[in-house]
Amino acid sequence: MNASSTYFVLVDHGSNIGRSWVERDPASMSWQDTISDIATGQIENVIEVREAPSWRDVTRDVAECVITEWAMDDEPVSYERYSWVEQVIGTRAARSFLRAS
Repeated sequence: MNASSTYFVLVDHGSNIGRSWVERDPASMSWQDTISDIATGQIENVIEVREAPSWRDVTRDVAECVITEWAMDDEPVSYERYSWVEQVIGTRAARSFLRAS
C-alpha cells in the first residue's frame, strides 16, 4: 500500500519441506506485484505477507485484494484458494466463491 514498501511472502511447502520466505526479484516486490503473483497462482500456499520496512502483517489486506481479483474473473476457485480465503478472512468471504470440482 505504501509505494516505497517491499512485500515479503511466507509460504508453506508441506510437511517435508516446511515454510520459507519466497525468493523474488527485489524490483518485483511491490504491492501490486505481490497481489498479482498470488492472484495468478505464481505464489501459492501463502501463510503470511509482511510489509517492509515496518514488518507489519498485511496478510488480510493482501487477501482482500486477491479475492477481489478472483471475483472479477468470475471463475470457481480451487479448494486450496477457498481454504486460504476461509483461513485468512473467514467463512463468509470464502462462501462467496464457487469451488472448482
